[in-house]
Amino acid sequence: MDFFARQEAARRATRWLLVAFLFCVALVVATVSVLVYSLAGMKDTQGQDATGSAVLAGVITLLVIGGASLFKTLSLRAGGGVVARSLGGTRIERGTRDPALRRLHNVVEEMTIASGVTMPEVYVLESEDGINAFAAGNTPADAAIAVTRGAITRLNREELQGVIAHEFSHVLNGDMRLNSKLLGWVFGLLAVAIAARIFMRGVGAGRRRDDKGGALVLIALAVMVIGYIGVFVGRILQAAVSRHRERLADASAVQFTRNPAGLTGALLKIAGVSAGSRLESPDKEEVAHMLFAPGMRRLFATHPSLAERLRELDPSFQTRNLDSLAAAAAKDAEQVRLASAFSDVGPNAVSALAPAASTVSSSAAERVAGLAGTFDETQQRYAQQARLTIPDELHSYADSPDAARTLLFALLRGADAEVAARQDEIISQAYGAPLMESVFASLPVARDLQPALRLPAVQQLIPAIRHMTFAERQELRSVVQRLALADHRIDVFECCLTLLLEAALRDGLEGNDEHGSRSLVHSADAITSLFAVLAEQGAADRQVARRAYDAGLEHVLPHHSRPFAAVTEWPTALRDSLHELASLRPTAKKVLIEGLVRTVAHDRRLSVAEGELLRTVCATLHCPLPPILAA
Repeated sequence: MDFFARQEAARRATRWLLVAFLFCVALVVATVSVLVYSLAGMKDTQGQDATGSAVLAGVITLLVIGGASLFKTLSLRAGGGVVARSLGGTRIERGTRDPALRRLHNVVEEMTIASGVTMPEVYVLESEDGINAFAAGNTPADAAIAVTRGAITRLNREELQGVIAHEFSHVLNGDMRLNSKLLGWVFGLLAVAIAARIFMRGVGAGRRRDDKGGALVLIALAVMVIGYIGVFVGRILQAAVSRHRERLADASAVQFTRNPAGLTGALLKIAGVSAGSRLESPDKEEVAHMLFAPGMRRLFATHPSLAERLRELDPSFQTRNLDSLAAAAAKDAEQVRLASAFSDVGPNAVSALAPAASTVSSSAAERVAGLAGTFDETQQRYAQQARLTIPDELHSYADSPDAARTLLFALLRGADAEVAARQDEIISQAYGAPLMESVFASLPVARDLQPALRLPAVQQLIPAIRHMTFAERQELRSVVQRLALADHRIDVFECCLTLLLEAALRDGLEGNDEHGSRSLVHSADAITSLFAVLAEQGAADRQVARRAYDAGLEHVLPHHSRPFAAVTEWPTALRDSLHELASLRPTAKKVLIEGLVRTVAHDRRLSVAEGELLRTVCATLHCPLPPILAA
């Protein structure tokens, strides 16, 4: 199952879960109404008052469920960091002096570069001694990965890579959004029980001894029980979905790292150490379906058993050997924990990470599209080199929202003097002369950055931007849009940086679904505009551009021939086309990407600029590509 099939499966699962949730809500509301009708009817033989009371109780119950679900869902729109902080998580800064935390941050950073997604926030659960982790958020643009202190100190780098790869699969496969929706829905059912319990205590505190007071207490008690039954059913749904998604995440982690030993070692250490994977946080039940391993004992398991997961990772594994293997793993965990420092050995930095161009075979379209939402050891090695090659001075910008904004403007500043002057005026009008001076001071850092590292550098700055206020992010998004429209002579890299940043800000602010249900035919105008822009940017003359355009469009819209036409103000046209095409269904995006590869690489050569433009387009469509030139 490829990335696009997994996205379709996640969308189908979401629809079915919504139906199941609505059924649970209807059942709870109907049961409460019938209960109130029955109890109130005992006092009124005409049934009029009983009917009104039953309807009112049903409406109140529906409002409580809907209001609580909406409140929880909106609170989670602030990003995965909200969930991490609710469990006591502390954000890890890029410049941390703790070697264990630095190693974790490096691993996450490398997988970010390898997968082509924006850098998630990284949290440590300091008070948790068990080995566990989770990924939370609505989109990759607001994702957070949290790891327990027990996992950081007991897992070696190989094992930590396996766990982080597992969590990245949740980011890439759309599991985070599904988990957030489940969390919001189940909270709505729980709110009914909590509201009934509070009401019952209030009536009891009032010491009403008459028949009416006793009836109210009885109704509240019954509603509380019904609410908890609804929560129970919701937990069953969570567990069923979680078990399936965890199996998929294990398989994806092995696919990413090509090293099942890392994930196997982490699972064996969970089986061997006394703390296991337990969490101590009182809010652990809410995130049980998000965790890498079970955080508590539950009636309905959210994960396959450790033995089952180990067998799927290693078919030769024998359950009878689990105890001895776990004991050996526990000893290794203790040795790792007692080490005073962790070495973070990686490849030596290189002066260039990608060739100026790469030869592309005729089967490139299908191969490149198949890379979406995945990566392998080739991209991981490239990512390690990229992390070491990015100057430390640039990393210092990633810990402060103001510094990140300054470097972003320096990276976005055009090479053309006239364009740069217009952009400087836009920045000065929005933020004043002092910020503009900081931008000028940051220009050497931005200009010295290798072209192949510019997009990965922007991805590392996104977590700092998330810490801006809502108004600040809206203002930054507006300024970025104006910079993109400053002049049509903006070059490919500047356009890529602008599009990538704008997409991350839009996803972080709006939290819309990553995919829609539009078809290719219904988006023909946007498709032809997109292909015309890509053909022109990669061609030396009009005839070459026309042939490249026809090669890609024939694959995407074979029965809707549209002649090639040059696009004026191409950055604006590209941005508008991508905004519309983001609502395509996943399978349509797969065909679209195959066509884009045919256009961009029509001359059988793929330059760094063309490769990064293709990756930017795919990232904007929520189909992240790894560094394709790394292979």
